Amino acid sequence: MRGGAPLAAGAAVAWSNAVLPRLSRRLGWGRDARNAVNAAFCLADAALARARFPTAAGTVAGGALAVAGLVRTVPAEREPASSLAKWVLVDIPLGTALPEEALFRGSLTPSLEAAYGRPRGTVAGAATFGLWHVGAARAAQDPVVPTILVTGFAGAALDALTRRTSRSWPAFLAHWTLNGAGAILSSGSVFSSHRPINP
Repeated sequence: MRGGAPLAAGAAVAWSNAVLPRLSRRLGWGRDARNAVNAAFCLADAALARARFPTAAGTVAGGALAVAGLVRTVPAEREPASSLAKWVLVDIPLGTALPEEALFRGSLTPSLEAAYGRPRGTVAGAATFGLWHVGAARAAQDPVVPTILVTGFAGAALDALTRRTSRSWPAFLAHWTLNGAGAILSSGSVFSSHRPINP
């Protein structure tokens, strides 16, 4: 009865790549609204990952959701940040790093490991984190497969950091630091001439 984990993994892939971008366009959500709704989803999906559900059924349903989400992927909404300080000090930690860490390191990967065992569950958690970023890669016109591999590896590293420290805050700080550095480098600052975009 550990099917909540694979079901939540499939729901995460579908949400990030297909559902949230469409809702955002249809309802005209800006960055703050998207961050708030995404944080609410992450908390709900984290609870789903721990739910008791037949493992086989959850695996099939989660796989179907993931495939549907990838097939129906649309580029994530991206817009210039109102200010670099708000982007780095508010949007990234509260809108990206915290909800993603609560979902992936706080619930999803541990639940997948409980459902399938440590090696397979760890790989499934990292793969889900990589697939979570497909829509963002398309929005940035980045190559999709390398993005999945890089973010999947980052997810595995954050999972390992969480296990090693038995704490959630080191992975949160590392996630914030990585995304914050990327934001600064793409902000139009002295490091880059590009216009700010949402990570």
